Amino acid sequence: MDLSASIHLLGELLGQVIGEQESPALFELEERVRNLAKSRRAGEDGAAALLSSEVAGLAPGDARAVAAAFTLYFDLVNLAEEIQRVETLKQRERAHYPAPIGESIGEAVATLQQSGFTRERMSALLERLRVELVLTAHPTEAKRRTILSKLQRIREQLTALHAEEQPSRERDQGIAALRSEITALWLTDRARTNRPAVTDEVRTGLYFIDNVLWEALPRISADLDNALAQYYPGLAAPERWLTLASWIGGDRDGNPNVTAAVTAETLRLHRGLAVERHRRAMQDLSRRITLSARRAPLSPELQAWLDRRRPLPAHVSYLEARYAAEPYRLIFSLLASDLESASQDDMTARLLSSAPHQAMVQSDAIAVPLALVARSLPAPAAGERLRTVRRQFEIFDLYAARLDTRED
Repeated sequence: MDLSASIHLLGELLGQVIGEQESPALFELEERVRNLAKSRRAGEDGAAALLSSEVAGLAPGDARAVAAAFTLYFDLVNLAEEIQRVETLKQRERAHYPAPIGESIGEAVATLQQSGFTRERMSALLERLRVELVLTAHPTEAKRRTILSKLQRIREQLTALHAEEQPSRERDQGIAALRSEITALWLTDRARTNRPAVTDEVRTGLYFIDNVLWEALPRISADLDNALAQYYPGLAAPERWLTLASWIGGDRDGNPNVTAAVTAETLRLHRGLAVERHRRAMQDLSRRITLSARRAPLSPELQAWLDRRRPLPAHVSYLEARYAAEPYRLIFSLLASDLESASQDDMTARLLSSAPHQAMVQSDAIAVPLALVARSLPAPAAGERLRTVRRQFEIFDLYAARLDTRED
């Protein structure tokens, strides 16, 4: 399905939703305004005056609905264009593979190697490599997280339809699901009923970390690893060369709403996201890496780490009894249990208190056993999933994004 077909489908579904949820007359009004706007843009005589007159004569309720229709239409068109852009990039990559595509990390490293950039110079460059992306708050980004989530689901449905070109039951079901999501979006208030608080801005930033950056940044890190392996074998990027930071909830220089309590709550939300994401990853790995100790025994270092953790928590002891010969499953379950315990720590109260406190789980408690597992596992068995989880931990650690605290 090309871009034109996607836009036509989305426009048709939106028209059906407006006709059903508002009225056929309102849909006709919206179409009249849209056609007049197209005529004005094309320079047709009198179109501008007719459009101005049509808009000026709208009743408040109709004006709201027409504005909402155009807003939602452009949201849908933007989704279609994003999907088309991604598909174009994939096609370009398939056409060039295994050569890197233009403007990629692979092409940059390949260009350096082909231009005579020596191994020594690349090694020196990597030693200094440090990239930190910083999130900032933008009051103009007014979309609620509820709206962002609905748009994400529409994107997923439309992406699935791209892969199902021919008429079929699955395609019809996909279109029905798409129409359902558009209906729900039309009937949902786009703006918050209350003025957004600083913590709302924090949660919006975390939405993008959770739904975009958590998977995207490790891919960037992997791209550099793969390019170095191909063009500079033996060299590797330093740990934590790519990280994330934010000043949302920490910008206390002139913003009276960013109090100590707000900053503490911001740090709690950051840690909560990271801990929960890593906990789910450990659970996933415990179900994936089920190697038998008889076939793939633990390294002495990893066995010693596991022995030091005894006695095991009750649930992990149960798993040991049930899967006695699967120590890797046990290790990841133990890490998941540690992170589950860490999620119960009241970090906001701890940060606002002057009493000494040590977090239930610190970075090394996760990073060290992950590294031991990676060295102990047979290389093919480790798989890309474990490498991705380790990259995620390097990038996001236990705090998602380092908070830039500004105090004046």
